Amino acid sequence: MNYQGQISSMRSQIDEIDSRLLELFTRRMEFVRGVAQLKRDSGLALTDPVREREVIEQAAALAGPELTGEATSFMQGLMGISRSYQAKLLQNLEGSDNPMKQILVIHGPNLNLLGDREPEHYGSATLDQINQTLSELGTELGATVTCHQSNCEGKIVSWIQDSSAYAGIILNAGAYTHYSLAIRDAIAAVTTPVIEVHLSNIHTREEFRHHSVLAAVCRGSIYGLGIQSYILALRALLVV
Repeated sequence: MNYQGQISSMRSQIDEIDSRLLELFTRRMEFVRGVAQLKRDSGLALTDPVREREVIEQAAALAGPELTGEATSFMQGLMGISRSYQAKLLQNLEGSDNPMKQILVIHGPNLNLLGDREPEHYGSATLDQINQTLSELGTELGATVTCHQSNCEGKIVSWIQDSSAYAGIILNAGAYTHYSLAIRDAIAAVTTPVIEVHLSNIHTREEFRHHSVLAAVCRGSIYGLGIQSYILALRALLVV
């Protein structure tokens, strides 16, 4: 069987699909521009969380059980791009000289398991739901929120080192909070303000979780309030 030939043929079809998707994406963003202008003229709110959730749920249902998670992530990302683009357009239409602030959210190890992992400590919200909430709030506050998650210490260090374009970082370093001198040194090495957050109250849990090696080099720390820890950190970076 000519596997290489089949692979080449499938890749060609994928390339054609990607090209078509890009055309559709460009057309979609033209409509997004029109919606942004109409919302500005009519005084309507920029975001419509109810509609967005309905669209995401429909996409997940159409994708089927095998691709539900992937379809949900894809649509959440697309919605986030649309919100950021609309906010930027509205700002340009209003003639503001102030560029949109960029906020970086970094989730550390095992936070990709939120929703299933120890809900008695971390709650029932998934990582995607937290990211979507922050993205929506960021848009309302005139900012673009970029979210990353990694189980690797080196990636977290690199994201912090490359944060000069951001107005602030919200960092939940997970278990690295308690021993990662590499992440601590990265925070100390940059001028970007960092707010350390935790979903659970680290001081009411195991003794080894009581100490944070990062706290001393962070702008502040918020913990024990579930998803509100993230929300308060975002408001602090943008409002305070």
